[in-house]
Amino acid sequence: MRRAVLLAPLALVALVAPSGGARAAGNACPTSNAPNELVLAGGSGQMGQLGKSFPQNLSVRLANTNGCPLTGNLAGITVEFDAPGSGASGIFPSTGSHSATVGTDAQGTATAPPFTANYTVGNYSVDAQSDYGSVEIGLSNTANGLPAAIAAQDPASQEAAVNAQYATPLQVRVTDANGTSVQGAAVSFAIVPGATGAGASFLGGGQATAVTNADGIATSPPLLANGNPGRFAATASTEGLQAVAMFALDNHAATSTLQAASTVGARAIATVGTRYSHALQARVHDANGQPVEGASVTFAIAAADNGAGAGFLGGTTQAAALTDVNGIATAPPLIANKTAGAYTATAAIAGAQPVTFALENRAGAATAITVGAASGQSTTVGARFPIPLAVTVTDKNGNPVAGAKIIFATPAKGASGRFTMRGHHRRVAVKTNGKGIAVAPPFAANESTGGYAVTAAVKGTSLRAAFSLLNLPR
Repeated sequence: MRRAVLLAPLALVALVAPSGGARAAGNACPTSNAPNELVLAGGSGQMGQLGKSFPQNLSVRLANTNGCPLTGNLAGITVEFDAPGSGASGIFPSTGSHSATVGTDAQGTATAPPFTANYTVGNYSVDAQSDYGSVEIGLSNTANGLPAAIAAQDPASQEAAVNAQYATPLQVRVTDANGTSVQGAAVSFAIVPGATGAGASFLGGGQATAVTNADGIATSPPLLANGNPGRFAATASTEGLQAVAMFALDNHAATSTLQAASTVGARAIATVGTRYSHALQARVHDANGQPVEGASVTFAIAAADNGAGAGFLGGTTQAAALTDVNGIATAPPLIANKTAGAYTATAAIAGAQPVTFALENRAGAATAITVGAASGQSTTVGARFPIPLAVTVTDKNGNPVAGAKIIFATPAKGASGRFTMRGHHRRVAVKTNGKGIAVAPPFAANESTGGYAVTAAVKGTSLRAAFSLLNLPR
């Protein structure tokens, strides 16, 4: 049965089996001295990194408790080395298991094949067993100095003009399970091209490798952007880790042009207080007409003098967006404010002429109709009233409603009048103008004296207004 082995936390204590009882002073060694025990020869007290071979092979030798040299044929004695089957342990790669059997050499020494630590941290012993006894060989598995994490160092995101050098080489830090820097770890840097073909190469060409320094830092060679604008990535990896460090990189066109990609050639319109149906979009391309990915476009709203304007979702009047693989930057949703009117928005990038979008907030549904100064006037029978009949239509925010259809109507009998444009009409329809005002055609009194009302109604609603008029005798 394997006995527990206690190992000091920082320095392993070698377990040395007794090498035979010391000969009494003056006692002569026998002529024939066969082995009667097994003792440690080497390898105990080692610390090995997870997954790696221990630097010194495990070995034991035959001995006699009298301490005298052995005689006879010492070769070929079978010794079995047996490591724990679970927990902190290891394997002999030559056998693919935690056990290995070897024979002693002519000097009676048995040396185990190379032994590799498994991936469990801890102290344990390997038993060496033979017909002459057994020896426990103390070992320890450690994660110290083994890469357990790799992380990109600032800046993890960079940009450079096409065909130009990035300002800072890529850097990563490799640490072990205790967060301690790992020196001497080989790090491989690789470029992952973007959808536009954007990429880069390390000085000297191809991919690159570097070894971590005392601070665990590995630094790539200088990085040169290729001729394709757009976003791409770089990775850094080290042996034994599945995780990789990532870098976000962006090749910018040396010169860029900005174009509107939505609401071009027409005014975008929304009802006050509602969202515009299409977001503002701008396209960025390079001198060759190729789309530029990853360019930052700033959208801004310029309010009109009357207060008409809008805000991006969240309430701001300015927002930035990055262009996609097609060079298109899309602003956040745009929401009209409560004031009707025309205004503009712009899209801009550094080094290019900004573009302008024409926008308009339209008034909401009609909620009020008011009469003008024509109400209360009088004229003689058969004569035209001096002040035209006019009404103003507004929405709930007081914005004038353009295009509302107003039906003006007079009484059919008695004191009344007629609209005199292109004949004589008792009812006429007039649309409100851009200021929400509808002006009826000229109105003349009939031949009956007395007071009456001319009504004005907004078609499709219950809104009504009335003008009080008076026909006077001649």
